[in-house]
Amino acid sequence: MSQPLPTRVGRRKALWVLGGTGASLVLLGGAGEQSAVAQTFDCILSPEMTEGPYWVDERLNRSDVRSNTSTGAVKAGVQLDLAITVQQIDGNGCAVLPGAYVDIWHCDAGGLYSDVSANNTVGQNFLRGYQITDENGVARFTTIYPGWYSGRAVHIHLRVRTFNGTTRLDQFTSQLFFDDTLTDTVFQQSPYNTRGSRNTRNANDNIYNGQTRTLMTLTQTDSGYQATMNVGVDLTAPPASIPAVTAGGVVSAASYEAGVSPQGFVSIFGQNLATTTRAVADSDLINGSLPTTLGGTSVQINNKAAFLYYISPSQLNVQAPADDSVGSVPVSVTTASGTSASSSVNMQTLLPGFFLISGYVAAVRSDGVIVTGTASTASGTTQAAKPGDVLQLYGTGFGPTEPAVAPGLVFEGSYPLTSSVSVTIGGMDAPVSYAGLVATGLYQLNVTIPNLGDGDHEVIATVGGVGSPAGPLLKVQA
Repeated sequence: MSQPLPTRVGRRKALWVLGGTGASLVLLGGAGEQSAVAQTFDCILSPEMTEGPYWVDERLNRSDVRSNTSTGAVKAGVQLDLAITVQQIDGNGCAVLPGAYVDIWHCDAGGLYSDVSANNTVGQNFLRGYQITDENGVARFTTIYPGWYSGRAVHIHLRVRTFNGTTRLDQFTSQLFFDDTLTDTVFQQSPYNTRGSRNTRNANDNIYNGQTRTLMTLTQTDSGYQATMNVGVDLTAPPASIPAVTAGGVVSAASYEAGVSPQGFVSIFGQNLATTTRAVADSDLINGSLPTTLGGTSVQINNKAAFLYYISPSQLNVQAPADDSVGSVPVSVTTASGTSASSSVNMQTLLPGFFLISGYVAAVRSDGVIVTGTASTASGTTQAAKPGDVLQLYGTGFGPTEPAVAPGLVFEGSYPLTSSVSVTIGGMDAPVSYAGLVATGLYQLNVTIPNLGDGDHEVIATVGGVGSPAGPLLKVQA
């Protein structure tokens, strides 16, 4: 008898893939929705400016800086998508600078900075973060249009740093400014219009001081505004380094259990694994499949090309190729600087594991509401599920489907597993109505929560006699 199709809630809510250190809800190829940055070089150094009193080295590697990570609360304001192109200008001429760390920080719509005692925001980290420039020298951020505070024109702080490993080589600090006429228009909107008129414009800001090269170019979009900025620097460039995979650093991207499985998502940890941080974009796809080279990085698993989804200097997320091998296989990473030493990794036919959010299984209710397990104010989320709810759980490494799906293929559909899956929640059987692939390397299990008491309950899936690792939780509350 054929298995029922999964309840679909759209790929934006169905594809959970690890980007940096935790699961995130992303659209495969979603990076391609951002417009390209024009590579127009003027080869002029940008003016350095004071960092001001509110610099805090939070070391938050994130492109969307709007939230406070401890609570998930997102700062209100007009969305601003910012693309900064860093140009290296020296005696050799002008070229983009990949691998540079770009920090931004600025005040919220009410004029407050995070993690500042004078603003009563110590312990918060909203509107701060860094990105590493990609192979085109570009760092991208999603933030809000800044507010104002007394004595300053509206601005964003910027710092560019280069590193050799953990050793800082050089740095450049400046500030970015906005056209006052546009700011007047934005400030007519909520939440900016709840305050009085600002007392400082560009013309009387003693830091701006007529430096038009620090004015950003903005265009209006459906979601807010898009800003672009070329920043010219003369910094010590980061040296090219051969990639190195950390011992035991090849694991399931879902459970972080050591090993790989054919066509499962794999996380690889190490150093110098890439010169940039980025996810795959629609423009990177090749004949509808994930690329085998992304940003100059490629991966071999058992001497076969893996399919790349996310790259950064310290972590790669890839889909393993198809393979019938079992046992120890070699894994290596190649960049323009060379190829890493080969790492021996255990290849298993099945390596089931759930994607997690802060220790809780990535779960979506049949009505599309995301069950986070943690307190969240985000729309479309809830902290707990209840007995009788049908949940969609997401994982990788659950094995072959019928019909088979080629590795790397980007698709939306549903391909049932050839092996049956059982799930227990809190030690009780949770009926499984569907188990199969629903996106590239992503498995979906539809389960019904048994009659459990309130609290956190462990979730374990078993397929082909192989169980997923213990530990993942689901919060239940009647």
